[in-house]
Amino acid sequence: MSLTRRLDLGLLASVLVVMLLLAHGSVVLFDYVLRDYLTERLREDAESLATLPVDRDGQVQIDPLRLRASFNQVYSGQYFVIDIDDNIHLRSRSLWDHRLKPVEGDTAQIRQGPENQSLLAWTGQYHRGKHHFTITTALDYSTVTRRLDWLRLCIWGLGGIMAILLVFIQRRVIRLGLMPLEKLQRELAQLHEGKRMALETRVPDEIAPFVEELNHQLERIERVLNRSRDGIANLGHALKTPLSVMETQLARRELEQFPDLRKSLQARLDDIHRLVEKELQRARLDTGEVSAAARFQPGSDIQPLLDTLREIHTNVTFINDSALLAPLPWDRDELLEILGNLLDNAGKWAHGLARLTMSCEGRRFVMLVEDDGPGIPAEQRSRVMGRGTRLDEQVTGHGLGLGIVEQIVHHHGGEIKLDESNLGGLAVTVELPMPPTP
Repeated sequence: MSLTRRLDLGLLASVLVVMLLLAHGSVVLFDYVLRDYLTERLREDAESLATLPVDRDGQVQIDPLRLRASFNQVYSGQYFVIDIDDNIHLRSRSLWDHRLKPVEGDTAQIRQGPENQSLLAWTGQYHRGKHHFTITTALDYSTVTRRLDWLRLCIWGLGGIMAILLVFIQRRVIRLGLMPLEKLQRELAQLHEGKRMALETRVPDEIAPFVEELNHQLERIERVLNRSRDGIANLGHALKTPLSVMETQLARRELEQFPDLRKSLQARLDDIHRLVEKELQRARLDTGEVSAAARFQPGSDIQPLLDTLREIHTNVTFINDSALLAPLPWDRDELLEILGNLLDNAGKWAHGLARLTMSCEGRRFVMLVEDDGPGIPAEQRSRVMGRGTRLDEQVTGHGLGLGIVEQIVHHHGGEIKLDESNLGGLAVTVELPMPPTP
């Protein structure tokens, strides 16, 4: 369940509970106030009834003309009962034959009346001369109860409407409040694509520490990665330079007299080359995916590589027949290592033409390098994938190119294929599966 829906349900439940309590509390309060007001009215009616005259013989007489008309109308909703000295019982004509018992205490109470009426009744004690009066007055409270029930329903209905309105308002407020997060999501996507190095969207104060810490970690990872790459590059340069000097020394004429020694030393240098390349490549692969800014961008990274190869292989025309591609989620140096080795091999063997084609086919990235050279017979293609394997010793190199390419490709779960090119030479196809989107 989304956060918005949880907040909506929480607000809706809260408002309904509040309105339920408000409706009940309001009705109870109105009922209390109204009962208190009507109790005063019942008390005044009882006091007026207590002023009935008493004759000389001790007989009480009620003058109907002094009574309110509603007391004389049957089931009118206003009633009284007078008990005198516990032996004389008088009641209003409006009660007809219904018996109304006195109320205990000084508070009004609800009693069952005629015609299923709910009566609010009050009883008072009075003394007049030698007589004791117990006067109970009552009025129909059914109308008030119905009005209070109607008021309760109105408050509930108003509460429901207010709850729905508040939910819509809250949704709007949440949407406005989450707009910075939508921008932050777009920046994270750009970060994944290598288009930015930090998050810059202004976010609410509650989220700002998270964004600041994320930027701090990104910066830290970038520094660590740069130091690692610089260290690898420096190590490679430091090792390859003395190895090149040693190869130059082996080419001196003084060693022509010792062919076995030269051959043995050359073999040892080749072993050192392989070990150096292997360990450097392993170190680079172990760094994993790091800075988004270091990802491969075909639009800007391929052209410098082709320009360098054209300077090395001046007799070969390099053609880039690739589609326009967005930045890819792989390390720039690793893909340039793959393409550099493949294109360099194509330049060495091509008669005059080498072609690069890159495309995205579904969830796979495909690189195809072709040349118009002699190619490799089908039965010998598996041999060239081994490190140090060279089918023609007349071409310079150590036979490490395709082995390094194979290691990088397999590290990313891809595959490499050798086939015959439409140009007449060798076609090397590298397929890399797209990593899952975070």
